[in-house]
Amino acid sequence: MSLREKTISGAKWSAMATLTIIGLGLVQMTVLARIIDNHQFGLLTVSLVIIALADTLSDFGIANSIIQRKEISYLELTTLYWLNVGLGIVVCLLVFSLSNFIASVLHNPDLAPLIKTLSFAFVVIPHGQQFRALMQKELEFNKIGAIETVSVMAGFCFTVISAFYWPLAMTAILGYLVNSAVRTLLFGYFGRKIYRPGLHFSLASVSSNLRFGAWLTADSIINYVNTNLSTLVLARILGASVAGGYNLAYNVAVVPPMKLNPIITRVLFPAFAKIQDDTEKLRVNFYKLLSVVGIINFPILLGLMVVSNNFVPLVFGDKWNSIIPILQLLCIVGLLRAVGNPIGSLLMAKARVDISFKFNVFKTFLFIPAIIIGGHLAGALGVTLGFLLVQIINTILSYFVMIKPVLGSSYRQYILSLWLPFYLSLPTLVVSYGLGLALNGHMPLAAMLAVQVAAGVLAFAVMLIVSRNALVVEMKRQFCRSEKLKTLLRAG
Repeated sequence: MSLREKTISGAKWSAMATLTIIGLGLVQMTVLARIIDNHQFGLLTVSLVIIALADTLSDFGIANSIIQRKEISYLELTTLYWLNVGLGIVVCLLVFSLSNFIASVLHNPDLAPLIKTLSFAFVVIPHGQQFRALMQKELEFNKIGAIETVSVMAGFCFTVISAFYWPLAMTAILGYLVNSAVRTLLFGYFGRKIYRPGLHFSLASVSSNLRFGAWLTADSIINYVNTNLSTLVLARILGASVAGGYNLAYNVAVVPPMKLNPIITRVLFPAFAKIQDDTEKLRVNFYKLLSVVGIINFPILLGLMVVSNNFVPLVFGDKWNSIIPILQLLCIVGLLRAVGNPIGSLLMAKARVDISFKFNVFKTFLFIPAIIIGGHLAGALGVTLGFLLVQIINTILSYFVMIKPVLGSSYRQYILSLWLPFYLSLPTLVVSYGLGLALNGHMPLAAMLAVQVAAGVLAFAVMLIVSRNALVVEMKRQFCRSEKLKTLLRAG
């Protein structure tokens, strides 16, 4: 199977798995938002935000360093395996011992037992990370997708069933541990058929991996601050309940694109790595990727922005109506972050994560004061506006700082790759917004939302059908070929 065929197949399997996982996550979040009180929901979201930093530290970029290397020896693999396990134990002990201090700093003492419970995940998770990286390196996304779907389903079932009997944040924390344990066991079972770690260890043999991982980890920490500081600031200033409301909006508008985009970017990282020496080919494929990511995300996020007034009370209940303006602004944040996501795959493929790190450090110096000042002046809405301002600056500068040094001067291609999805999505924005104004008060909330969504989807579909853009034509051709193949297989 050619690299192109493997890439397309990988994208298909990743799409199915990721869409299932996103769907389960949204259903779980909706159930929890409705049945547990605002304070408990806030505690849950804040504790998961804190544990995300520990997760970044425990991996240390080791998995991505394995994928980036064209060739890697058995000694290097087994050294990296035990290094990952050791880091996980250190992070577990560190998080457990600091849990009371973290809860005190955030003025939420109820966080401490949640963080202590979550810390045990870092003893378990590292045992499966390397096997997942090796499967990803070989584009075996069918296995990865199946394993991750089964593990998320296990955690989902445990959490939702338990929450009806014990509507507390701790039920979701235990569900996360169930998810982690099942995921690690399955990756370990299937991964050991490919490779078994030995009892060898040579730190000198993995020096290049550690350098790559150090840059990647530093970059991830900065990204973490730029992504999650807003939740922590709100938790400290206004309490867990307000932070939970902000995070609910964030999880609807920003998190799904963050998980959906790796359907493409996670698959294309190893593919980009294989053509890293052909700059022209890399440039053409990167800008195609940027447009495809936009075509996937723009209509969804712009559509969600204009239906938020009906979406929030219908899905989460009237008690969360205060997050409507926050959700609308975060839709724009999610859109801008979505089109920036492929840049990470490009820089990792070229082993230039140092550029991303330096740029993100600069962005952090803007982000921290914007979030803190916004939070003190206007609470959750001020934090959101600060987040949006920094994201706009980031999108404008990212071409000059990160793309141009790697791909050369190609500003026109950059603008055109972003204009295409925006142009295709404009009818969705106009039609959904217009119907919302025209139908307001004339039909039930659920019916009005359904009409807005259906009309928006139809408007976007029409734009795709009539478009003569070369990339859109290529996408339609690939889709038609796939449908014809399915028809032939059914007929056979």
